[in-house]
Amino acid sequence: MCGLFGTIRPHCYDHGLSRAAAAALLDLGCLAEERGTDSAGIATLHSRTLTAGPPADLAAREQIVGRWRIRSALGAFTDHLPSNPRLRSNLRTARVVLGHTRWATQGARTLGNASPMPVGDIVGTHNGDITAPVIRTGSTDSAWLFGQLDRAGSIKATASALTGLRGRAALAWTRRSRPGLVYLARTALSPLATAIDRGGALWWASNPQWLREISNWHDLELSDPVQMREGTLIAVNSDRDEVGLVTHRRFIPTSRPRDERIAHTAAWRGFTITDRRHELAHRSHHVHSAYRAG
Repeated sequence: MCGLFGTIRPHCYDHGLSRAAAAALLDLGCLAEERGTDSAGIATLHSRTLTAGPPADLAAREQIVGRWRIRSALGAFTDHLPSNPRLRSNLRTARVVLGHTRWATQGARTLGNASPMPVGDIVGTHNGDITAPVIRTGSTDSAWLFGQLDRAGSIKATASALTGLRGRAALAWTRRSRPGLVYLARTALSPLATAIDRGGALWWASNPQWLREISNWHDLELSDPVQMREGTLIAVNSDRDEVGLVTHRRFIPTSRPRDERIAHTAAWRGFTITDRRHELAHRSHHVHSAYRAG
């Protein structure tokens, strides 16, 4: 179980609102700690390539990947990232922000396994647990999964790759070759909700309640969060005035028998009773698989 959060903004995003949004993103990272404190990270997309700053401490690092600045740290989000002196400024100006908190269900607790994770052309975040045929010792299912998405050169191929997964997954990722285009996907069970603020930015989070809270705290006027249905892939892009839907695909997700047990416990931690009832009422059909690795 991990926590996803982030946003994509129109190019002409209100300057005053951007300050509130930067503070809201830091609060989202703190709220997301309920879904993992093994590591945390936040990636920001900028209009030009930047230079990496010195590491804050031995448990943190900063990577420059094209126009992306990726900060990650071992431990809880609040232990390292909010104290980074340049992070709030970067959050104000970034066109896209990807955030992640990790609970290490697979792989070692290392900075190399922290997300947002760059793999090939992909910069991605993943919540869930999938059965991956090939995982290096100490590595994660996320690294394998982003490798599959990296090789999927079209929306059709991406939907096919998601259809082939076995387990739980919610995903938010971009391609460095197509900056400003964000993909969001939900396979079986792992939650992901979206909302739009008064400036036209799209927000997402693993828990819809987080979005309600930051909207109240920072006057973002977010729309009522909508839980993505299982078996959904969308791609959104930003232009001068708005964030628009590029594609919407449906596919049949495949869970494993053990995933259903988790769905009623840790996966819904922090959800309101109303959110949980809404999820059960709109639960998509998905295939159960007894597939096991090895």
